[in-house]
Amino acid sequence: MTRLSARAGAGLAAFFAVMTALLPLTTLLLPSWLLPAGAAVLAMGVLGAIRRRFHPALALAAQLVALAVVTWWAFFPQVLIGGLVPSAEGWLLPDVIWAAGDELMTGIAPMGVGQSLAFVLIVASALIAMFVDQVAVALRMPIVAALPLVCVFIAPQLAVPRGDHLVFAIPFVLALLALIALGGSSKRQSERDRTGAGAMTLVTAVIVAVVAVAVAPLVPVMPSADSGILARGSSVDVSIDLGNDLRSASTDEVLRVRTEQNRAPYLRLATNTLFDEDGWHIDGGPSAPLEDGFGEVTPSGLVGEIESERALTWVSDVTLDAQYLPIPANAIEVRGSGGGWLAMLDNRTVRSTSESSEDTRYVTMAEILSPSREQLDASPWVSSSQQATAELPGASLRVEGSVINGAIGDAAREVTVDDRTPYEAALSLQSWLRGPDFEYSLETPVEEGFDGSDAEATEQFLITREGYCVHFASTFALMARSVGIPTRVAIGYLPGTTTSERIGDLPVYSVTADRLHAWPEVYLVGVGWTPFEPTPSIAQAQSVVASEGASATGGDEPEVERSQAPLAEETPTPTPTASADAENGGGADDAGSSSVALWILIAVGVVVAAALIVSVPALVRFALRSARMRAAARGDVASAWRELRALASDAGISFEPSDSPRAIGAVLIGSGADPTAVGTLTSAVEQASFAASPAAAGDLAGPLRTVSAGIRSDRTATRILRAMLPRSLWTRK
Repeated sequence: MTRLSARAGAGLAAFFAVMTALLPLTTLLLPSWLLPAGAAVLAMGVLGAIRRRFHPALALAAQLVALAVVTWWAFFPQVLIGGLVPSAEGWLLPDVIWAAGDELMTGIAPMGVGQSLAFVLIVASALIAMFVDQVAVALRMPIVAALPLVCVFIAPQLAVPRGDHLVFAIPFVLALLALIALGGSSKRQSERDRTGAGAMTLVTAVIVAVVAVAVAPLVPVMPSADSGILARGSSVDVSIDLGNDLRSASTDEVLRVRTEQNRAPYLRLATNTLFDEDGWHIDGGPSAPLEDGFGEVTPSGLVGEIESERALTWVSDVTLDAQYLPIPANAIEVRGSGGGWLAMLDNRTVRSTSESSEDTRYVTMAEILSPSREQLDASPWVSSSQQATAELPGASLRVEGSVINGAIGDAAREVTVDDRTPYEAALSLQSWLRGPDFEYSLETPVEEGFDGSDAEATEQFLITREGYCVHFASTFALMARSVGIPTRVAIGYLPGTTTSERIGDLPVYSVTADRLHAWPEVYLVGVGWTPFEPTPSIAQAQSVVASEGASATGGDEPEVERSQAPLAEETPTPTPTASADAENGGGADDAGSSSVALWILIAVGVVVAAALIVSVPALVRFALRSARMRAAARGDVASAWRELRALASDAGISFEPSDSPRAIGAVLIGSGADPTAVGTLTSAVEQASFAASPAAAGDLAGPLRTVSAGIRSDRTATRILRAMLPRSLWTRK
């Protein structure tokens, strides 16, 4: 095999090794980033191959320039085909990296790739490709180049164990074997060609791959493999872009709830009230310490006095890791969650900038309104009275003119043309979206490219008529706003399912991660915020009042016998073994501190593990050198000669296999080694090899140290690189 063809083969193997190492990331991240990342990897390999024909240093320089171009390409959208990265103008690199890390730590696999994470993935892929090309192809050390690839390959399995990585492991292992076989020194290549070792390696690799496919599925897996760093259903994105969270197949329990309401309630995390060209956003609004409460729920009386009653809801066993507390609608106060939480007064939700909902335990008092059908129909249009206009909350009617006058507004006016009241119009929109023309689908929005919440995605949804709760809720809200009805979109959990457990007379409901949901709410003047359910797959269509004075229709959950227990000063304890910290409101503080400490430990562990992996070659070389030097000090000529050749190899000095000890000594002297020390070592080898009765060699460790000092580079960086990546471990010349 010629030198050029060997380099080309090694470069091709390096490309496939990098790409097969990246492929398992698609189990964790949706693959929108893979094509541009593959282009960056290919560019690094091609540039390295072209420029290396002239000079190795030129290849490295060309790749560094290409890396700068790739970084710019991934950072600014106008040059990224397909618009993978939205506008990032004005960002600082640390902010982008931090945001990418936040995407990873808060997402649920398989997660979408946002602008920050896409940038990091593309640039990291280019960096890995450049490293592999330089180390495996240019320096001929393929095993060293394989180390970071193995780390990249196993990371998704550690994060989200799914048991399906075997299909990725086979091509990855084959690519690594090809890289190792083709990436060695030219002399070893020639030797393999002469002996047929390369063909034997290929045959062995194929046999191993076949056996692995047949045997690996039969190997039992430890139970602990079902959990991973990111394998959880307890972290959610409270924005309306829930696609990745909803596509999670997790059925892990996120909390338990019992309530005095006649059915398990919807539990809201946040509400999206602001709408602009980018879609829906959370409206912060005024806040107050949670211990101060939200204030009373007081309808204006415009439609008459509304029947109401108060009910307690207890939440416990929370594994949800979010900065929001799931609570029922119309909350008045929340007790027992600990400090650091804020009551968002406009939308009656609870959030924090520092605490986590995980391990919290609390009780909520909520006002349950039961308006009659007449009262709901009596709610006027916002534009019809000055009192209604004064009661209108904030941005709940704000919408772009293009929405009102476009396809969304046209559809809304067609559906509600015969409706006399806002409530009738909302019911018509709900019935239309729940009708036979629409279907629930988690995949269609991704396949058709409208998986978002902006006006363009909503218009496409009205054409395709397939989507999930985000699209139904957003479409309902925008259509209602188009005909003058204030709306917002809530994010939270559907009612839980009953368990066999009861506390007192109340059943305990289990809420799982796959109950995550988005639903619209309509502001009916004189009544307040009223939830609707346009998603066809959800049985419980709230606020559909069938007849005069009838309550809203509900799901199939059994009714709960009410008790009249007052709101206690401390959190009621669902089980006799509940922690005193939760009763005293300190649980959230402890949970937050524990979470921070855990992540610090994980970060330290990752740094230590990385340092150990990087140090492995240097440690192995140190052990070999120490053993040989001890033997050389005792006069072991063979050990001294092996160490001398290893020192020369680490220093980049090459010999021909046929060179005699004197020829090797001459090369070392020419490279700066002390002639006396070299003469001592070569004489000892000649005596041991050819003398009938060789004299005792004496201490050869001293001459070895002298030679090492003579051929050692004066540049500190070069010495460190040679120490961390000793060539003598992988070359035998």
